[in-house]
This record gives sequence, C-alpha cells and structure tokens, in this order.
Amino acid sequence: MKKAMSLFLMILALFAFSSAQQKDSTKAPDQTATSADEKITNLKGEVDGINESYLATKSTVDKLAKIKISGYTQFQIRAATNYKEATDTTINKAKPGTYLYPVGDFSGGKFSQGVGSVEQLRRARLKVAYETELTTAVLQLDCIPFTYSNAATAVTSVTTYDTTSKKYTTTNSPSNAAYLNGGGVTIKDAYLRFTEPWLKSFSLMGGVFDRPFGFEIHYSSSNRETPERSRTEQTLFPGERDLGLALEMYPGENMGFMQYINFKGGVFTGNGINVETDNARDFMGRLGFSVPLKEIGLGIDGGASGYFGKVTSWNDVADSFAVSSKTFVKATGNYDKTFDRKYYGGDLQLYYSLPVIGGLSLRGEVYTGRQPGYASSTSSPSNNVLNTGSIYSRNFLGFYAWYVQNIDPIKSQLVVKYDSYDPNTDIKVADIDSAKIAGGVSIADLMFNTIGLGWIYHWDENIKFMLYYDIVQPEKVTNAYAAKNASFYPYTLDMKANVLTFRIQYKF
Repeated sequence: MKKAMSLFLMILALFAFSSAQQKDSTKAPDQTATSADEKITNLKGEVDGINESYLATKSTVDKLAKIKISGYTQFQIRAATNYKEATDTTINKAKPGTYLYPVGDFSGGKFSQGVGSVEQLRRARLKVAYETELTTAVLQLDCIPFTYSNAATAVTSVTTYDTTSKKYTTTNSPSNAAYLNGGGVTIKDAYLRFTEPWLKSFSLMGGVFDRPFGFEIHYSSSNRETPERSRTEQTLFPGERDLGLALEMYPGENMGFMQYINFKGGVFTGNGINVETDNARDFMGRLGFSVPLKEIGLGIDGGASGYFGKVTSWNDVADSFAVSSKTFVKATGNYDKTFDRKYYGGDLQLYYSLPVIGGLSLRGEVYTGRQPGYASSTSSPSNNVLNTGSIYSRNFLGFYAWYVQNIDPIKSQLVVKYDSYDPNTDIKVADIDSAKIAGGVSIADLMFNTIGLGWIYHWDENIKFMLYYDIVQPEKVTNAYAAKNASFYPYTLDMKANVLTFRIQYKF
C-alpha cells in the first residue's frame, strides 16, 4: 500500500512539474521576443552611433585630404668678388673703401657698403592649398628676417595735395629702417581658381599670382637651377606677382590637337601687389604649346607673350628718347596722362633624355618693347604711393640662353646661363658724351651682360646644394668726359662685380 501511495505521489509530482513547464513555455516566446527586440534596438542604436561617428570622421578626413601644405627654406652665403672700391674722392665723390658699383643688386640683394660677404635666409616660404575637383584656394607666405642688407634708402615717402595747383607732391626721406627687398612676413600668392565642370579645361582665377608672361616668371624658385631670375625679368617684373583676374586654358588629352595648346591671360593692376594708385589696367597673356615626342625622348615647349599696359604720370614733365639727337626730349602738360608700357616676348624650351648620363634642357627667352621708367632706373613702376618723378620712356631688349645637364649617376646638375639686358636700344655706348649726358642719358641706359656657372647636388628628394657664380659685365664707357663724371666713372674701369653663391635648400 505504501509503495502504491509513493508511486501515486511521484506520478502526481511529475504531472505538476510538467504542467508548470507547459505554463512557462506558453510565456517564454513573448518574453524571449521582447528581450531580442530590446537587444536588436540597442545594437541598432550602437551601429547608428558608430555610423554617425564614422561619417563625421570621414567628413573631417575628406576635408583634411583636400588641404595640401608645402614649402621650402633657402639658406645661403654670398661673396662679392672682383668689385671696385673708391680710391679717388675727387672723381667719384665717394669715400675710399666704398663700392663704386651696387654689387649684387640682381644676384640676391645689394651688398651693404664695406661688406664683402653675407649670410642670408633668402627665402622661407609656406604654402597652403585647399583643392576640390573644380576649385582651388591658395595662400603662400614668405617669412624672412629683417637685415641691414635688405634695407633701402629714400623709401620713407609722404604724399601731400596742393589745393592751389591741384597736384600731388611726394617727399622722400632717406631711411635705412624700411625694407623693400623682403623682411618680415609678406604675401607671395593669394588666389582662388574655379574650373568649369564640363570640359574641365578652362579656369578662372583671381587674386595675387605669377604674371602670365614668358617662362622664367612662373618657374618656381625652389626648382630653378639658378639662384635668381635674369636681370631683364627682375627689371620688367619685380616680384613676379601682380593682382588681377585671369583665364586659363589647359585642354585635356581628349581634345585632339588642342591638347598641345595652352593659354593664360587677363587684366591686372600693373602695380605688383601694392595698393592701386591709378585707374589704369594692364593686359598680359601667354599663348603656349607643349609637344611631347616620347618616341625619341624629346619634349618641346614654348610660347608667345604680350603685355599692354599704362603708367600714369604724376609730374607735368615727361621725357621721351629722341633717336635723331640721342637725348631725352622733355614735354610738358603730362600731369595725369598715361604712357604706354608694352612688352613682347617669345620663349622656347627643349628637353632631351640622354642615355646613361641623364636629361638635358636648353631654354631661351627674348623680351622687347617700350618701358616707361625714370631717370635713374628702368624698373617697372610698382609703388604704393604716387611717384611724382618725371617718366622716361625707352625702347629695350633683353634675352637669355640657359643650359642644364643632369648627371644622374651622381645626382647632380651642371648649369650655364647667359643673359643680357639693354635698357635703351636707341643709344650705344660710343654715343655717350657730355651732350648726351646733359640731355638726360644716365647709367640707367647702359647694357649689362651676365654669365652664370653653377653646380647642383641633390642629397635626397628634400635637400639640395647649389654653388653658383655670377659674372656681371656692365657696358664699358670710353668717353673722356664720362671718365670725369661721378656716376659714369665706375663704368670706365672694365669693372666686373661678380657674386659667388653657396645655397642649401630644404623642400617639403
């Protein structure tokens, strides 16, 4: 009986346990589903959070990827050689030991009196560019220290307006505290560019950028195989940059023959990056070509350039050179009148790959036209104040020939360059006499030839060393009267004012 009762109780317990399990099993699906939904919801939230974080990070990374930072620094030591010093204070009006000629003014900056060698931070530039598929914005700064060798005299200018004559008058005070050849932080480039979205071959750009003329202007100082540009280029285009609006055309490979043609040109202030001082606008442009003959390892580039501008006279008197008398003829009534500034240029570059040794390049450029300068200078006017000096108009001619030979096995380059600048083609040195000097002819009308010899060693992709020698040859004056003239006397001495430059550059 007890055994039967025990068996009955055991069966009853099993039945009760089974019923409980069935009740639990009827609730489990809902509870399980609820728990799973919560987990999925939580997981989805976490994934969305990760996606949002990823998208935010990607947006930031994409923007940063559009920013390109580059720059370079050039340290150099320059030494003046073969220069002449003053010895006769009666003739040359200078103290013994001072230079008769402004040494180095086109070879990296004028040497101060009594200084035969200088250490320089020639350029220290930082460039930031933001580029998208169709747009670009660029800002490039040059940061170099203030040094005495960068100082220029007679640069503190005060301009006043005379209510009676209704004319401006500028007074210049000598000062060595102002620096025109660099010093501090200056803007080299600041421009924007927009490319059309259809052919992607035409762009519009505005701001401060290289003038579109010839080859040498836009050839970067970090890549150039010479320390400085030619004398002609430095005279006609001081600072290389100008403020303007330009159209660019660089057709793609899908445009047939047009892919070998390029153009860049526009309207500019004609005053460098300085404040506008008149209402005149200048047009300049270059129509170029580029033909790659890859089958024979030859590349040919070139172009024709034009500059058509005006310079405003803030002086009632202006001087124009007369070919017949070989003197300057003065004319009145020129206040607030404009004078033509016209340049014409042609350039050609050949690139050829030599087996074993390396590539070579042969470049040439010629400039000619009419330049409205001043009595003692043919440099293009680029003042930030009204210049009341009388304008002197001259016809000029300049050119250079430039050979570069790569020596790949030793990561070196050999450089030879010859450049010539004749600021006044209507007069020859044999014509200069007392009458011509009295008629306004000055040392600004003399021709200069420069021979450059250089060697470059590329340590790696960032560092390069340069050793370069400028042999400067001013035109020699032989007239007896000129030998007694204070300004012409130095140019009767068969003078050479050579400059030796050793440079180290780091580029990134």
